[in-house]
Amino acid sequence: MLKSRLTVFYLALLSLGSACMTTPPAPSTPGDMARAPVGDVWTHEDGRTRLKAYRSGSGPEIVMFASAGREASDFNELATNLTAAGYSVTLFEAPAINGTQATAETPTLFDLADDAAIYLETRDAPVVVLGHAFGNRLARAVATRHPDQVRGVILLAAGGLKPIAEKANTALQQSFDPGLTPDAHREAVRYGFFAEGNPVPDYWLRGWHLETGRLQGGATRSVDSSLWWTAAGKPMLVITGLQDTIAPPADTIDLLEAELGDQVTAVRIDGAGHALLPEVPDQLAAAITDWLAELPE
Repeated sequence: MLKSRLTVFYLALLSLGSACMTTPPAPSTPGDMARAPVGDVWTHEDGRTRLKAYRSGSGPEIVMFASAGREASDFNELATNLTAAGYSVTLFEAPAINGTQATAETPTLFDLADDAAIYLETRDAPVVVLGHAFGNRLARAVATRHPDQVRGVILLAAGGLKPIAEKANTALQQSFDPGLTPDAHREAVRYGFFAEGNPVPDYWLRGWHLETGRLQGGATRSVDSSLWWTAAGKPMLVITGLQDTIAPPADTIDLLEAELGDQVTAVRIDGAGHALLPEVPDQLAAAITDWLAELPE
């Protein structure tokens, strides 16, 4: 009898373990956190202001601002490559992500730039600012508002002047939509951000923070682009994927190169879309380190 009962008990355990192993994980949604950012945490709190950044490496500093509604962790691979090359990297988190909050309740682009400058004021020397997609606007706004704290500007997927094509704009909006099926959401992210044939990492299916995106959209509309477009004349590296559907070269890098002349170093990368960072990490790091090596101290 005892042997029989033990047999039933072990069979029940095996059945439970089998069920646990075969139960699929709960599906993620676009607004879930993508992944942890690399680096040591820096924080600043004062009244309603709650700022956060992640610092790693040593050497000349690059401060990075992510795409609309996206997390600082999008820069993890680039940060790792640049710190290995002898630079320090700071990933600046956007408002309403990881417990952050802008100083202004309804911030303008220049308000967000002033918040970023709270961090820059803690540095011993001017930094290079780098912005991806929406972040390119913020990087230029920071250079415009605080030129003494910036020595150069790097722009990835730099739009901001021409309207986005309809299909690409729909894909951008759908990237934030938790109501899409997983397959439809993946296709929206792929079309809007990735060149044909490039894999979409799982962390790019998460990390789409709608509140942050709306706040950044309002901030962009609040300041005319002519007021930050030239980044106070700072040396500028512009990197664009040739398959970018949201900010195609003809509407972005070509215009900047033609308008700003010698201020701009232009790098066009084949086989990359709007995401760039997960698509061509080694090419990005090489282009950036080559440019930084020639940038005056």
